[in-house]
Amino acid sequence: MEALVVRRLGDPTAPPGGEASPFAAVSGDHPLPELSSPTAVREKQLFLVPDGCDLVAAGALPVAFGTSHLALVHRAQLKAGQVLLVLGAAGGVGVSAVQIGKVCHAVVIAVARGVEKLQYLKSIGADHVIDSSKDSVIESAKSFLKARGLKGVDVLYDPVGGKLTQDSLKLLSWGAHILVIGFASGDVPVIRANIALVKNWTIHGLYWGSYSTHRPQVLIDSLNELLSWLSKGLITVQISHRYRLAEAHLAFAALRDRKAVGKVMIVMGSSAKSRL
Repeated sequence: MEALVVRRLGDPTAPPGGEASPFAAVSGDHPLPELSSPTAVREKQLFLVPDGCDLVAAGALPVAFGTSHLALVHRAQLKAGQVLLVLGAAGGVGVSAVQIGKVCHAVVIAVARGVEKLQYLKSIGADHVIDSSKDSVIESAKSFLKARGLKGVDVLYDPVGGKLTQDSLKLLSWGAHILVIGFASGDVPVIRANIALVKNWTIHGLYWGSYSTHRPQVLIDSLNELLSWLSKGLITVQISHRYRLAEAHLAFAALRDRKAVGKVMIVMGSSAKSRL
């Protein structure tokens, strides 16, 4: 959880460990086919973590919170008082979407499975929670909207796909934004273009990783704002499970078996241990 930044190399190159370089607490994300410690990345892929932030929490920010921030703030431009419907709300991106929705002062409806997950979503600010394994998402959401005097959903955050998406489209207001985040159900939904036309819907595809190539400054600004929110306590990163590198197989098992509420983290090195 620390980084050695090499500014320049001597001539001839000094032996490993011989370069005089500063250390800083950083957060970063880069495509690697393996888990390893140590690892080398480009300096531009690293972000300084503000004092007071837990390093493991900061390390969990980039993909899940980064995806939700770009989707809700940059693309949908979520505003105070708007209704946000989050599908798969107990997963990594779902939890982050609920929290960012509340930072934006939106009315958040969260859909998940199981009492424990619903209780957690209420604890982080969800205004209404729906157990999709027991209740009708449409009927429960409609009852809540009617009780609040709200007309419909303004932003749909969808990492699930499938039938749940198709049902949720019936709740959308005129001019709503649909954020296509993923297809955890394994079923890619069909959103009819003629309906989108008549209802003036805007459909956004959101792949966080491509921003580093096509809109790098947007990505930088997004992560810096998230780190600022984390340092101020506006958002919290739910670390469901923490494992050492030698326990990586257990981390993947926790994800496979749907035991996680939030993030599963693999912690590297003794310095990370001292900050847990």
